[in-house]
Amino acid sequence: MIHRASLCAAACGVLLLAVPALAQEAEDAPGEDIVVTGEREREPPTRGEVSRQARDISDITSDIYDKPLARIEDRLCPGIIGLKQDYASFMIDRIRWNAERLDMWMADDTGCSPNLIIAFVDDGREEIARLHEKQPWLFASLTIPERERLLAEDGPVRVWTTALMRTRDGMPIERRESLDAPPVVSMWMAHSKLYLTIREDITQVVVLFDRAAVRGKTLIQLADYATMRSFARTKPTDSSAPLDTILALFDANHEPPGGLTEFDQAYLRSVYDGIANLPAASKLLGVNRQLGQLAEEEDEAETAE
Repeated sequence: MIHRASLCAAACGVLLLAVPALAQEAEDAPGEDIVVTGEREREPPTRGEVSRQARDISDITSDIYDKPLARIEDRLCPGIIGLKQDYASFMIDRIRWNAERLDMWMADDTGCSPNLIIAFVDDGREEIARLHEKQPWLFASLTIPERERLLAEDGPVRVWTTALMRTRDGMPIERRESLDAPPVVSMWMAHSKLYLTIREDITQVVVLFDRAAVRGKTLIQLADYATMRSFARTKPTDSSAPLDTILALFDANHEPPGGLTEFDQAYLRSVYDGIANLPAASKLLGVNRQLGQLAEEEDEAETAE
């Protein structure tokens, strides 16, 4: 079942049973002693640690000075497959709220064609492999390394991102098919070392959650995880990261955060701050500045109370 819009059936190819993702509250067994344990508070991360973590979670090559970070420039329209309508509506509202805080363009709440598709399936890896076998043309926009990585990806979540390289003004740039025939685009532009002539627009994202893995997770956690994986090209991480992040949601070795953390918010705010054709390095360094702004906003809110 697809909510709020008719999805491209070929892109999804999955029919799912409803699966509640609400966390279950554990009950104390009668007569058992309750043991309370605590963890030593982490030392505040350094600016270098913040920048390194931002770089580590970014799905980008090492060419961070000559390429931009990908982001969504079109109007966002999220859609959910495989959940009951109430649960799907809640997740969609949460994702739209996350987007509105970043001043992203939003499609109408009804009647839009989803470009962010979230599906709950039995086996995401099997679904991707089946689609690739039966409808390989769907993967034509991916490079060969991207396609191989998607098909071989482990873990309970698979994210299929389609991105288009455009000029700074939004003109599509044809993908290079060979070294002797590079794409050529003519445009007027002053030479600059501050920004690039190109930007990378995310045009569609499919997020596949394995059903078994989402049990015990809240709808907010799942919506925020999907937000972090789809609003930018990011990679999952684990509890070894210096700063808490929702990208460690499926690390069984620690208690995951309840939603987007301050680091997550700062990362996304940096990605969507300013123009889209800034070098990736500039956006990654901006995470420190956004963390500082978040702290100032929190202090102002406390003072106002």
